[in-house]
Amino acid sequence: MAGGGGGEQDLNLVPYMDIMVNLIMFMIVMTAYIVEMRVAPVVAPAYKSGGSGGDSDEKPKPFLTVAVSSKTRVLLGSTDELPASEFVAGTDPATGRPMYPFADLSAQLRQIKANYAVSENLVVTAEGGIPYSVLVQTMDAARGDTSKNPRGDLFPDVTLGLAVAGK
Repeated sequence: MAGGGGGEQDLNLVPYMDIMVNLIMFMIVMTAYIVEMRVAPVVAPAYKSGGSGGDSDEKPKPFLTVAVSSKTRVLLGSTDELPASEFVAGTDPATGRPMYPFADLSAQLRQIKANYAVSENLVVTAEGGIPYSVLVQTMDAARGDTSKNPRGDLFPDVTLGLAVAGK
């Protein structure tokens, strides 16, 4: 029998296995990356239609704003009766970057919430050069203790605002 035809031949699975191993490795790496990402819950501003009557004699509660800049963090109230505070950032001697007093901010917010009837919403604004990690740590400090309640015990609703620089 010259030419051999008709016998059984083994299927070459090496290219198929190569593709499958590469796909599996890609999926493992992507899954590990996605699991590392965290989502910080942020409340979008609510728009209400005006002039519909209803509970017009109910006054909205005053709210607080935390303005973060490269040098300081300022806690502002929406009314004159709420105290304003300024937290000056120190400088990390190793890196030269600003260090923000997050524990002091939480303590001040806890004191204000205990002494005044304020909204559950807190507005956080930041100037353009602020690192994302500082913004997230500020939001975490504003939420308070999340060990008992995932939303926190201070200000569970945090709204991000835009800091506009004046000329």
